[in-house]
Amino acid sequence: MGAVLGVFSLASWVPCLCGGASCLLCSCCPNSKNSTVTRLIYAFILFLGTIVCCIMFHEGMETQLKKIPGFCDEGLKTKVADTILDKHCDVLVRYKAVYRINFALAVFFFAFFLLMLKVKTSKDPRAAIHNGFWFFKIAAIVGIMVGSFYIPGGHFTTAWFFIGMVGAAFFILIQLVLLVDFAHSWNESWVNRMEEGNPRCWYAALLSVTSMFYILSIISVVLLYTYYTKPDGCTENKFFISFNLILCIVVSIMSIHPKIQEHQPRSGLLQSSIITLYTMYLTWSAMSNEPDHSCSPGLLSIIMHMTSPTLAPANATALAPTPAAPSQSGPSLNKENFIGLVVFVLSLLYSRRKKPLPDPGSARILALKIASAMPAIAK
Repeated sequence: MGAVLGVFSLASWVPCLCGGASCLLCSCCPNSKNSTVTRLIYAFILFLGTIVCCIMFHEGMETQLKKIPGFCDEGLKTKVADTILDKHCDVLVRYKAVYRINFALAVFFFAFFLLMLKVKTSKDPRAAIHNGFWFFKIAAIVGIMVGSFYIPGGHFTTAWFFIGMVGAAFFILIQLVLLVDFAHSWNESWVNRMEEGNPRCWYAALLSVTSMFYILSIISVVLLYTYYTKPDGCTENKFFISFNLILCIVVSIMSIHPKIQEHQPRSGLLQSSIITLYTMYLTWSAMSNEPDHSCSPGLLSIIMHMTSPTLAPANATALAPTPAAPSQSGPSLNKENFIGLVVFVLSLLYSRRKKPLPDPGSARILALKIASAMPAIAK
């Protein structure tokens, strides 16, 4: 009886899957606008795709697939692209699977990007497609993902490797846009409160937060020089740490320059301090994925050395981990990548709550702020 009631309960959701986004989440957020809920659903789809990529990238996934009787045997090898040559179903895991999953998501979102061009109001007929028909959208995503695994490899894998590099650069730029916008909104909010009343309190708070970000940035630079460089090596690491540090100093000085203040009175050191700290994070993220383990100690080894100072430096040859044999399936998902995943999720959530810029003047102001943040992509 309970199963029958459950079936009818699920059946009641079928119209919602073919209808608007607000119908799907009306029980969770009844007061939300349809467009807001739509953005949240699209963000959740992207986040869910990222989680699937992390699962498929895990080293143990191939082992688990091999335990399924017949899954990696002759029956599958004759059907799925590249598995004739791959003895261990590696096309279904690791970076090859990640490329195909992200290819499917890219095709889906790019198709809707083209569909929604010049759509400005919810009264446009295309807006109904954007805000509804979720059953068909999810079915389309799943279908594209399944079909992507039948794409022959070779040139596809190589092409998506370069597309991924270019896309990563644009992704960092988008994160910078969101971060600069967040920093500017934060600074503007506190400055307005400082002007409305109790200026000493808000000025002290603004100064404290700015100082904290700069102190964290200085600590990051010291740690990078300590653990990611050596007196007789790691030349590239030394160069990028020094280069990014110099650019951050220049940007910090420019943010309080009279000419900048004339065009952007609310520009200040808070924005520069946040961008400086983010730049140090990007520098660390790049160096933590360096193949040379002597110049790229693991995060765990650094923490162990900091808690036990009697040990040799984490980047010393004595403690440098023995390089493992290169994996035929690509690099591994390390602990440092999860920090990047957290940054990605926070950026995604923040982007969902933002509204379009109200006028071209705001766009020019944002462009000036982005220009001051460009050192962060030099990693």
